Amino acid sequence: MPQTKTSQRRPRNAARAQEAILSAAEMEFARHGFAGARVDAIAKAAGYNKSLIFQYFGDKLGLYTDVLKRVDAQATRVGLQILGSLSPDAPITRESFGALVREMVTAMFDYVVEHPQPLRIIAWEEAGGWTTLRKLYSQLDHSDVHLFMGILDRARQAGVLRPEISPHLFLMILTNVCRTYITSLPVFQMVLFGDEPASKLDTPDALAQARDEIAAFVVHGLIADS
Repeated sequence: MPQTKTSQRRPRNAARAQEAILSAAEMEFARHGFAGARVDAIAKAAGYNKSLIFQYFGDKLGLYTDVLKRVDAQATRVGLQILGSLSPDAPITRESFGALVREMVTAMFDYVVEHPQPLRIIAWEEAGGWTTLRKLYSQLDHSDVHLFMGILDRARQAGVLRPEISPHLFLMILTNVCRTYITSLPVFQMVLFGDEPASKLDTPDALAQARDEIAAFVVHGLIADS
């Protein structure tokens, strides 16, 4: 069998090939969503032939699933590392819970700043009514969400979480506030400041200030008064 250009260029390493394909696919899905993404474009960007993608991932949905599983695993590791710092036997106080929430907001904000592609994929899912994500949602890791919901229940029982705020609402606020801030930056920059270079909202200093203010806002708004 004659060698392809890919096999002539470099020996195949399965792990390296899969990582390159997933990275290229993440970019393609971020640009065009699941429906608009093309496997040919992913193969070209990754430097591997299309048949290899089907060999590793089955079809486009299988590739999309593995892209989201990789993204989800990255975010889950961050969440579990923070949530694991709170002992399951330790009493939850306003101070300990406030520190935990502040750390969660900070980590989530930094994550979405450093990983813009998943935000764009989520935006495509939102626009499409989450139809593709529904097909694969059961394959994602939800251990950090379950752990956090348990902590929220403990906080509510301890009188730390405001009684009018449900744990589900708290989780939705915490999950979305950082994401929507980042995705809304361009329009608010335009509305509030236009092209004024001295008022950029996306500089490192401006982002750090916004992150700290959002964390303070969430802590103050959701933790019960003493």
